[in-house]
Amino acid sequence: MSQSGNNQKRRKLIFERTTDASVLSTFSCGIQSMDSFIHSELQNYLSMGSCEMYTVSYDSTIIGMFCLDNSTITFSEEAKNNMREGNKPKPINTSKDEDSYYWWKTSYEAKEITYFAISTEYQRHRIGSFIIESIIEKISKDDSFNGDYIIVRALNEENYSAIPFYKKCGFVPAMEERRNQNLFMYRLKNRG
Repeated sequence: MSQSGNNQKRRKLIFERTTDASVLSTFSCGIQSMDSFIHSELQNYLSMGSCEMYTVSYDSTIIGMFCLDNSTITFSEEAKNNMREGNKPKPINTSKDEDSYYWWKTSYEAKEITYFAISTEYQRHRIGSFIIESIIEKISKDDSFNGDYIIVRALNEENYSAIPFYKKCGFVPAMEERRNQNLFMYRLKNRG
């Protein structure tokens, strides 16, 4: 698929909030654990109010889905030191008083992308990256969200890892990577 073809598709994507996971009954991202969750457990999470689900459609076909949830992120002292030294992203520059208060805190408000999947036929066309950027833009413009962080738990299984994808989207590990263990990752919301 050409770059101009991808751009045309991106412009025609429709994001829609829904509370009905049955709209994903024929959806498949090709990752067995994720597909199984979407088809058998996601509706329970939605019914409990655990997250907000959105579908992404192109030409009336659902090509992606994601969920958002309010959350918090906690950094170890080592992670905070890495941020202070500039080795990892940190929030905007703050005054001395704000800065000392900021580093004293133990947890920080965050918005979590709890589930994210792209239909198999639309993978590897940069549509997933575009959707992530659109999600980040939506969160960044949300006046009701006062936090600085957007977080994910990157799926990391024996046969599949979302870690490289999220790294390309600007997320950094909040902890050390471990084989076959989901990785908690974060990035800052957009400014301005």
